[in-house]
Amino acid sequence: MNSKIHKLLLKTDRIMSKKIYAPLLAAFLFFSTLTSLNAQLILRGPYLQSPGPNSIIIRWRTDTPTDSRVYYGTSIGSQTLFADSATATTEHRVKINGLTPLTKYYYSVGTTTNTLRGNDAALFFNTAPDASSHSPIRFWTIGDFGHGNDGERKVRDSYLQYSQNTGHPADAQIWVGDNAYSDGTEAEFQSKVFDTINGYGNVFLNLPFISTSGNHDYNSICPWQNAQGIPVLCGQDPNTHTGPYLNIIDPPTLGELGGVASGRKIFYSMDYGDVHIASMNSELGSYTSAYNWTGVLNTSQTFTSPMLDWLKADLAATTKKWKVVIWHQTPYSGQDNFTEENSVQIFCTATRHHFNPILEQYGVDLVLVGHDHNYQRTFLINGHYGGKPDFDSATMMINGTSGREAEEGPYVKYTNGPLSGVGTVYVIAGNSSEGNTYSPIMHPAIYWGEACDTCYGSFIWDVNGDRLDGRYLTATGEIKDSFTIVKQQWNSIQKTEPLANKVKVAPNPFTDQTEISFALNSNEEVHLDVYDISGKKVASNDYDNTKTGRQIYIFDGKNLSAGQYFYELKTEEQSLRGKLMLVK
Repeated sequence: MNSKIHKLLLKTDRIMSKKIYAPLLAAFLFFSTLTSLNAQLILRGPYLQSPGPNSIIIRWRTDTPTDSRVYYGTSIGSQTLFADSATATTEHRVKINGLTPLTKYYYSVGTTTNTLRGNDAALFFNTAPDASSHSPIRFWTIGDFGHGNDGERKVRDSYLQYSQNTGHPADAQIWVGDNAYSDGTEAEFQSKVFDTINGYGNVFLNLPFISTSGNHDYNSICPWQNAQGIPVLCGQDPNTHTGPYLNIIDPPTLGELGGVASGRKIFYSMDYGDVHIASMNSELGSYTSAYNWTGVLNTSQTFTSPMLDWLKADLAATTKKWKVVIWHQTPYSGQDNFTEENSVQIFCTATRHHFNPILEQYGVDLVLVGHDHNYQRTFLINGHYGGKPDFDSATMMINGTSGREAEEGPYVKYTNGPLSGVGTVYVIAGNSSEGNTYSPIMHPAIYWGEACDTCYGSFIWDVNGDRLDGRYLTATGEIKDSFTIVKQQWNSIQKTEPLANKVKVAPNPFTDQTEISFALNSNEEVHLDVYDISGKKVASNDYDNTKTGRQIYIFDGKNLSAGQYFYELKTEEQSLRGKLMLVK
C-alpha cells in the first residue's frame, strides 16, 4: 500500500470515529450532568430552627448526599459570610453562630461548590432580641393543622394577609401538636406540612417554628392505637423515642437559648425576648410506671416523673417576665364532657392533674394547647384540677371578665403582694385545618369559644413590655376573640392573712349586691375597705365600738364594672382579706 492511500485511510477512519463516538460522548456528558444536577435537588426546605439572638439552625433535604454550605449577609446578593458542614448527607443541618441580635439576614443554601437556592428575597431570617432588649415580639400559634386541605390553606393565607395589613409579621410560629395527619408519617409531613399549595413550605423559608407533638404525630413514634384503631398506651422508654416528627425538629435541648437543659427533643425550653417558652409532651403516658411521664391513670398529687421534675426546675430558674407553656392535650374543654374526670381522654385529664399545679406554682401566664378541634379560652384562673362540678368561682376565678381593655379592662397579674404571679389563661387553638360541632361550649372556666365544621383559625399573641395581647384570627380574617394580660405591682392592698372561717360572702359571684358578714369576739373598732384589681378603693365603712357577734355589710356593685374585687377587714390585732366576683 503506497503512502498516499495509507494517509487517506487514516483520515477516513478518524472521520468515522468522530461520527460514531461524538454522539456517545455527548450522551455521556448529558447524563453525567443530569446525574450531577439530580444529586443537588432540594426536596424539602430550607427551614429555620432554634432562633436565637446570636445563632440559628438552617435545615434542608436533598435527594442524594452532599456536603452543606449556607451563605449569609445583611443584603441580597452580598452574602459573603458562610458556614459549612463537611458531612455528606441528605438531611442538611447548618448552625450559624456569631450573629447580631435583632438583625435581618438573607441566606442561600447548597454545597461547598454549588448554590442550590440563593439571591432570593424570600430566604431570610431575623435574629431574636438579646437579654438586654425588650422589643415587641409576635408569635403565631397553629394546632391540629396538618391535613393538607383547604382549611389549612385558608388559615395560612388569613395570617399572611393579617401580617401584611398590620405590618408586623410573626417572629416565630408555634405548633401545638397533631402537625401531620393521620399518623405523623414522613410522607404526611412532606405532603401536608412542607407542601407549598396548602402547607407551609414557603412560610418556613423565613419563619422559624417552635413545636410540640400530638397524638397523631406520635403514632409514628410510639403508637397510641393499634392496626384495628383500638387505643393503646406506649410501652417504650421515652428516652428511646424517635420518628419523623422528632427527626424534623431541631430545638435547643442543652439550654443554649435559655432554660434548663432537658437533653431531649421530646420536651425542652427556650427564651425569646421577654418570653420563656417551655414545650411539654402530653403523649408520654404508659401502663409501665417508669415510662408514664405524663401521669395518665394516676390522680395522686404527689405524682412526679423526669419530665415533671425538669419542668419544676426550668420554671423555677427562669427570670423572664412572661412564662408560656405549650403541649397538645387540652386540660379544659367546654365540648360535652370531653375533658371530664370520667372521660376517655385520659391524657387531657392527666395534664390538668399534674401539669397545671406546677405551672400555677411558678406563675405561668399563658398555656397553649390543641387536640379539641375548635378555639376556646379560659378566664384568668387558678387552682382548678378537677372536673366542671369542682370549679369554685369564688376561689378559682382570678378574673371573671372578658379581659378586654375596651370592656371591663385587661387581666392583671401582680408582680408582688399576696397575688404575685397568680392566674393563667389557657387557650385551645386546635382548629387550624379541622373543625367540629360536638355541642355548645359550656364550662365554668371557659370564657369564650367557637366550634363548627368550617370554623378554622389560629391564635396570634404579642408581647410588649408589661403587656401580652392575644387574638383569635379566623380563616376568613376576622378577630373574634381577644384579651390582654398586664403585669403590675400590688398597690394599696397590704398582705394579710385569710379569714375564711370567720368571714362569709354570699352570694359570690353576685350580680348587684352581696353580703359580707363577719364575727367579732370582743368589742373593737373594725374598718372595711373594698378595692378593685388595680388597688383602687371603691367602697369603705367603719364600725366603731361594734358589739360582739356577727356583723353584716352590704356591698353594692350596681354602678361598678364586672370583675374581681377584694375586701379587707382591719382591727387592731389583725388584717383579713378575701375575694369578691361581680358578674353582669
